Amino acid sequence: MPDVVVDNDPNTPAPEPAAPPAPISRRLMPFAPLVIAMLAQSALIGTGTHPGTETAEHGPDTPAVCAEEIPTYQECHSEYPNGCSKAAGYDAYVNLLKNQLISPDLAPLVALTRDDYGRLEQSLPQDLAKTNHEQFMNDLSALGDGHVVSLIGYLYYAKKGGKESSNCQLTEPTDIDYHIGIGFDPALAGKLAARTKLTSAEHTQVNQSSAIVEMTPHWRAQFKPAWSLDALAPVVGRQVRVVGQLLVDNEHYDPHDDCAFPGASASCWRASVWELHPVTRFQVCTSGTCTETSAGWTDLEDLPSTLALTHSTAAPAVSPAPATPAAASGSVAPAP
Repeated sequence: MPDVVVDNDPNTPAPEPAAPPAPISRRLMPFAPLVIAMLAQSALIGTGTHPGTETAEHGPDTPAVCAEEIPTYQECHSEYPNGCSKAAGYDAYVNLLKNQLISPDLAPLVALTRDDYGRLEQSLPQDLAKTNHEQFMNDLSALGDGHVVSLIGYLYYAKKGGKESSNCQLTEPTDIDYHIGIGFDPALAGKLAARTKLTSAEHTQVNQSSAIVEMTPHWRAQFKPAWSLDALAPVVGRQVRVVGQLLVDNEHYDPHDDCAFPGASASCWRASVWELHPVTRFQVCTSGTCTETSAGWTDLEDLPSTLALTHSTAAPAVSPAPATPAAASGSVAPAP
């Protein structure tokens, strides 16, 4: 350990005062390139290799064709670090990010707001496409891609994910993501919490204004085995805080999926191509309205089974929310 040098010179200038917090585009800059950052955090972030299995058979850099039989997520993530598919036409780099085993103890770098999603979307590289995430990894990392953040909103829905290359196109509930929508409208959240029948326009709003977060199968199994769709069901409509890895899921960067994409389709179904994936902490506000530093957050796995959330009549009252990410980016806004 080097010697500690103490400067007793009275002529030494005083240190500069700390600067005030910067907006999101600067709060997340500058960072080391993503790969360097991930290597520096190797004690906290691992690959998708499942404990107790052999080293991955397929390299992390290129898409892979799935074998005839992949029984479970364990074989998938131990043998295919970036997943696989029948045609191997996916973005291997973004899948590798999705499959990281990030420590649940890693604190969020910054707390995102709904407005941040619009700004992040507008800052995406012009030539970003469905399969070239790695080409822009430094630019995206400077925006926050690959770093752990937090988000407060309302749980709009939680459901089984689809058949995805990141999970070797498996379909069993234990082998796939939990696909979760986080919204920001307290009035709509109140209807969801009360199990009120929604209008067609409100169903559209639920989808088009939701920020997507994903609970991945091998991460759940290793760190939070108590997480389940059954545990999430009674929390729908409640205020929640989600921590996870911010990333650009460029597979959905097109006008059919991303409502913030220029000229987005009226049938788009997500507020932004930015998402939290994997989720590393999921908390529920159990004491009225919570802020980032409130003591009223309870981890999902610690919620008592008798907690009377299912038949709550309204979401906690909060100030009116600002414009949606889609509207902030100048494209299709959710239905009113």
